[in-house]
Amino acid sequence: MHRSSPGLALSVIHSGMVALALTGFVSLAQAQTQNSYPMLMSIKPVAVQAGQTVEVELTARYNLLGASRVLVTGEGLIGDVVPPEKPPEIKPGMPKPVVPKAKLRFTAAADAVPGVRDFRVATPQGASTIGQIVIVRDPVVAEAAENNTLDKAEAIAFPATYCGTIEKAEDVDCFKFKLDAPATVVFHVWAQRLENRIHDLQAHLDPIITLRTATGNTLATADNVFAGDPLLVHTFDAPGEYVLDIRDVRYQGNVDWVYAIEMSARPFVTHYYPASVAPGVEASVTALGKNIPMDATVKLTLPADMRREPLLVSPALAGQATNSALIVPTTAPVVLEAEGDNNSPMTAAALAIPSALNGKIDAPMDVDLFAFEAKKGDRFTFDVLCRRIGSPMDPIVRIVTDKSSPYIENDDYYLRRQTIRDSRIEGWVAPADGKFFLEVRDLHSAGSAAHSYLVLAEKAEPYFELEMDLDKSLLAPGISSPLFVRVLRKNGFAGPVDLKVENLPPGVTATCGKILADGTDGLIVFKADANAPVGVGNIKVLGTGTQPVMGGEPIALRAEAYSMQEIYMPGGGRHHHPVDMPHTVSVADPMDVRSIKLSQTAVTLKPGESQKIEVEIVRADDYKGNVTLDCIFQHLEQPHAVSLPKGVKVDSAKSKTLLTAGETKGSIVLVAAADAPPVENQLVPIMVHVSINFVMKHAFCGDPLTITVQPK
Repeated sequence: MHRSSPGLALSVIHSGMVALALTGFVSLAQAQTQNSYPMLMSIKPVAVQAGQTVEVELTARYNLLGASRVLVTGEGLIGDVVPPEKPPEIKPGMPKPVVPKAKLRFTAAADAVPGVRDFRVATPQGASTIGQIVIVRDPVVAEAAENNTLDKAEAIAFPATYCGTIEKAEDVDCFKFKLDAPATVVFHVWAQRLENRIHDLQAHLDPIITLRTATGNTLATADNVFAGDPLLVHTFDAPGEYVLDIRDVRYQGNVDWVYAIEMSARPFVTHYYPASVAPGVEASVTALGKNIPMDATVKLTLPADMRREPLLVSPALAGQATNSALIVPTTAPVVLEAEGDNNSPMTAAALAIPSALNGKIDAPMDVDLFAFEAKKGDRFTFDVLCRRIGSPMDPIVRIVTDKSSPYIENDDYYLRRQTIRDSRIEGWVAPADGKFFLEVRDLHSAGSAAHSYLVLAEKAEPYFELEMDLDKSLLAPGISSPLFVRVLRKNGFAGPVDLKVENLPPGVTATCGKILADGTDGLIVFKADANAPVGVGNIKVLGTGTQPVMGGEPIALRAEAYSMQEIYMPGGGRHHHPVDMPHTVSVADPMDVRSIKLSQTAVTLKPGESQKIEVEIVRADDYKGNVTLDCIFQHLEQPHAVSLPKGVKVDSAKSKTLLTAGETKGSIVLVAAADAPPVENQLVPIMVHVSINFVMKHAFCGDPLTITVQPK
């Protein structure tokens, strides 16, 4: 049997493609002429209306020259090229011109589900970092040039999605609209949430909106609701003209701080109750949110083959189109909290395991308890979803005795390198036979009809998750690149994990290593053939392992790795953010390093021994910059990925790892500690790092190197 990791991502995605057109170019200013992949910064406008087409201007750091495709997550979004008015002139023997801007035309299908989509640009310089675009319901209006004061507020038709930029300090963008009758209007801002995946945007917009009369009197304001993004709902008792303005709460600005404000009198759905649905079965769910009609029940049927990951849906509500909200497909029985008092162990409702338990903290100070039976040694996992599904509840979960004394509790937890305000108890072991109680409440003792939760309750089985250190791998003909994959072992799984790759682009091969039982990182080495065409493709990285069963057949375990966007932090640090886009492998034009030759590709060590690997590189004729060698992926002396076997390290004092002023020869000395455990053919990289800027670097590598440590 195969088991997949039960970890929950934020959306279910499918790949599509759109095309890109160039709009401007400048002369080359950087030293790394062939090595700087595009770092996407913003698109303007940042939204496209479902059923319509919009042209957007894309801005990037480094070079968009020759961009040909864009990979997009989700369905119902396509595009075509807007030809440049004057293509840049490329002269033989001269550096490439740098194109920092491009234009693309997005077309969203009429039935495209609203929400945010990841996209990535393919260029001859390599695949870009991640950008994002929002699909919305209403016409998109781009910000006017002068709209910074009440008297210059731009007039727009209602309803609309207003897109603009807080481009400078003290910038305040104003627009006005007219209502012909009393109405309840929802103003929903996309801004800060569109910046978490931008590779090189260190300071983020913190927006605040203010609603005013035509003469400037303040009616309402809104600040942080969805992270730093506002949501404002206001009932207008009279028709007339009104003004909304948006600014950064600190009065800061940045040319890449883009936003989209959705403005309509339709229902705004934040989440559904219940939040879980069995795939392939019609189910009734109730919409929760703002401006919701009395008849808020809709019927959903999810595809029978859905994975257990939250899925964006946007069914019509009382005949009106809505925004999208998340539903969780689950094969566990869907259970609704029973009406009545379940606030104490004496009145606790019975909880079957497994189940997808849906409940509500429907009043302040409310506490829900559920009783379950366990045998000594039984393991359980309780995953509480609130913020991940749109509920305003900030949950805390406990397992308690019949006297309400806690065995264990959890508030926030760490998911995909982010701290989230949901709760999870994983792998709790029952200390004895008996009855136990699951307690769910709001951390701040808040409660309302909207404070719903979903508890995925199950027996805790061994499994593992996999995360990729990078979101993309950049290759050139004849060049290899490393990808590190990290394992997160859960509920007693302690074995090795074998890695493999599916869906490689033409001309690319992969050598897949393993994650050792006593290690956390494994390696995949991609190599582009000498004649590999320039191109790009999204791949799938899988891991397999086995879990021993006493007296029975081992259980086969399987997980698909999720992708992480590398983020450049203030001060030069390195962080990650999970993305929806699968890992992308691209083949680019020849780069600064043209080839890497190792003196050997198999090293055998006895404990206490060392060996030297000579490294020779061939540079591009015009590239004289510094190059560094390493076997560990590290940044500012902080290791981020290590596939070296336990007890083996690089002897820095005896290695030549810095190649300056056009040098082409270096070396890595590997040494095994006296107590290094035996291992066979562990895959490790000999990496060649080329600087892109002050902190970022591009990692090439030589042919796959295996290390064997012999027993003493």
